[in-house]
Amino acid sequence: MNTIEINLDALLRYNITPNQYVFLFLTHTRQYAALYRFGQEGPSFSAEEIGNLVDRGLILNLNKEGYYYLDFFVLTDEVGRDLFDQNRQKAALEFWNAYPILLRDPHTGENFSLLTTDKDQFLKDYYSRVGHAIPKHRRVMDALEYAIDKNLIDMTIRQWLDSEQWTMMWELMAIEAIQ
Repeated sequence: MNTIEINLDALLRYNITPNQYVFLFLTHTRQYAALYRFGQEGPSFSAEEIGNLVDRGLILNLNKEGYYYLDFFVLTDEVGRDLFDQNRQKAALEFWNAYPILLRDPHTGENFSLLTTDKDQFLKDYYSRVGHAIPKHRRVMDALEYAIDKNLIDMTIRQWLDSEQWTMMWELMAIEAIQ
């Protein structure tokens, strides 16, 4: 991920710096590689900035005494929900609503539902797998639209998510683009 949207209301409400917001976001979304990359190649996170978040109860420090690993900090549940989870289902719902509802079995002529799964669990799983990062979600949606347009949907929404079919669609889209 190369871009994030910063919630300016959160900066004001929690009186945090943009740098602290980036730390909270990357920690919340468990993007540890990006967290360390920002720390090594970017402006980094100062011990004071992180200590301030700990002191104010916004994050918990799970490091052992004398250790300081960035991926051993976690947001408190309340802060995570308040800052990030209000949009948690938005991307997943867009995917759910765009996915075809029925598929006709070519052999029997009968229709069967493609949405036979626990919707709440699916929305959580979509967030875990794709997240709410706009660029990645947009690419997944482009892949879904491509699959629908080309009549390539032949499995339930759960199977499509679990097998990450969007990656196959990306490959097909790339092949089609060069032909």
